[in-house]
Amino acid sequence: MKQILLYILSLLFTTSVLADEPIKIGVITDTHYLSEKLMDDGYALQDYVQMSGKNIKDAPAVLDKVLDDYLHSDIQVLLVSGDMTKDGEKKSHLDFVNKLKPLQNKGVKIFVIPGNHDINMPGAVEFKGNKALPVPNVTPEDFTDIYASCGYNSALLRDTASLSYVASLDTHTWLVAIDAARYKEYKTRSISGGKISADTEKWIVEVLDEARLQNVNVIGMMHWGLTEHIVYQSVFFKDYLVDDWKRFANLFADKGMKAVFTGHFHSNDISAFTSDKGNTIYDIETGTLSGYPFSYRFVELSEKGMDIKTKNVTSLPDNPALAVDDKQRMQFLSHKLTIQKLKGMGYNLPDDVLNQFADVLSQIFVLHLYGDEKPDEKLKQSMLRLSKVMDSPMDIEELHVDFPPADNNVRIVF
Repeated sequence: MKQILLYILSLLFTTSVLADEPIKIGVITDTHYLSEKLMDDGYALQDYVQMSGKNIKDAPAVLDKVLDDYLHSDIQVLLVSGDMTKDGEKKSHLDFVNKLKPLQNKGVKIFVIPGNHDINMPGAVEFKGNKALPVPNVTPEDFTDIYASCGYNSALLRDTASLSYVASLDTHTWLVAIDAARYKEYKTRSISGGKISADTEKWIVEVLDEARLQNVNVIGMMHWGLTEHIVYQSVFFKDYLVDDWKRFANLFADKGMKAVFTGHFHSNDISAFTSDKGNTIYDIETGTLSGYPFSYRFVELSEKGMDIKTKNVTSLPDNPALAVDDKQRMQFLSHKLTIQKLKGMGYNLPDDVLNQFADVLSQIFVLHLYGDEKPDEKLKQSMLRLSKVMDSPMDIEELHVDFPPADNNVRIVF
């Protein structure tokens, strides 16, 4: 903790930031950027976009549009909570960080943390014509070299067991960037789930204890969710929550962390978790820039709380129907995935019931991607049909599918 203590002492001699001045922050995640130099518009790329949940063809243009918006805004900090690249291609990382330079030249401080698609990826490829061809990936050492200017060189303290670090956002606020990726275990394929090691947990606790002693506010950033954002997420989508999430949510809340910025699930959602001791932490999950709803955030953070506003890319010069088309694609893919999951969990349902279930759940999922889920008329009709097929009446008007607070535009009070 010597670095942090020296930093605290240095603050006694500076008055550059007032205690009540909000920090203006931009937040993006899951850009899944594939360098423009690693793809053409051949069949291999088209097939990947149609079969995956990632519109990597349009992702570079979406990213450029978002970064240009930030460049013309008044943000002071940009947080990037993992999965910067499609599958850890070294060229993608190099080109991605190059896209950040105009913001850095303006004075914006940028902080990144790896996701499950960024380091040691066995499946790093380029798309040329009808072929997917292997390309170099990056090691953990490569990652910190490439993103040296995005948190690692300016860190107050770095964890020796992972790529986690502590950074100063201003004189009274720290960012704890938590690396829960399991890239050390990758062999022939990546691992979707995230896990905080015992050594990294001990390090985080020491940082949070030091912050409390110094009366410093702490927010976190991690690729994986810290708490559930939809009903039964820990059952149906457990890999999108950090391993042992409930214990960590209790621990972080009780140690004074106010909020954690996350990604991974590709949805734009905010959930509040209250610990057994009555302390609350907010998991602010931001949607992907590689698919509908193409979300990014503007946050004003102060000691008292934060104001959060969300924007979405809906069109591009070369794709005016970007959001409309991608929403339909996600509806189709989520319907297909729902059927696979229900069958995989052993539900032996007649085909008509299975399809009705998938229709309802996929619509709820697409609403969840955007956030502030409210059943529309189409979903209500689908649920009525399902209730008739199952001979199980349900009160549609009493249906609540979103956890508090609001997801897109909200004031959070600490």
